[in-house]
Amino acid sequence: MKKIILLAAVAILSGMNASAGEWVALFNGKDIDGWEKKGGEATYKVEDGSIVGITKPNTPNTFLCPPKKHGDFELTFDVKCDPALNSGVQIRSISNANEVPSGLSEKDAVKAKKKADGKSLFGPQVEIAANGNAAGVWFEGVGGWLLDPKPEIINKAYKKDDWNSYRVLAKGEHIQVWVNGTKISDGKDTRTNFKKGRLGFQVHGIGKKTDTLSVRWKNIKIREVE
Repeated sequence: MKKIILLAAVAILSGMNASAGEWVALFNGKDIDGWEKKGGEATYKVEDGSIVGITKPNTPNTFLCPPKKHGDFELTFDVKCDPALNSGVQIRSISNANEVPSGLSEKDAVKAKKKADGKSLFGPQVEIAANGNAAGVWFEGVGGWLLDPKPEIINKAYKKDDWNSYRVLAKGEHIQVWVNGTKISDGKDTRTNFKKGRLGFQVHGIGKKTDTLSVRWKNIKIREVE
């Protein structure tokens, strides 16, 4: 009898997990075949099981995008970013004018359509930085925080010279971000109306600086949620 109850409980839990979708590895640790670079001319390579993004002077923000679009999802990854470099991961982001959603303010819509040249990527960005902004959510390409940074929390959780584990849960307008197990952001994006789009792993532009800086990602996984 106990065995039957246990099996039933396992079945129920399995069903709950299945309804949230199975975890899928976005990066196989070996290559980035099928991924697309958008924006600037920073370079990406695979090294020691990680994607390495490397800065280049005089080029704008660059994004490396897996092929599929995602709407409601849970995303996890590990990242190690040079403390002098600002980075981030785009979520639900778009490139083309026909993808700009209705519902944006007139001011935001004007900026968005100027960016919608098909060459770059804009939309919500989960911040990666050693300056206290990590895990805030920025409106890349348009400007302004969608979810404000919380330096008083993140400065205790973020490791400036080591790997950091991120977890991002996006469901409808609700976005939550954890870093190393600590919840940093938890709020609603009521501004962008971006419901589905691409991920983009960013190497931030460095202007005229000639320093070679890098950001690394590994263990990138995602699952759809309902």
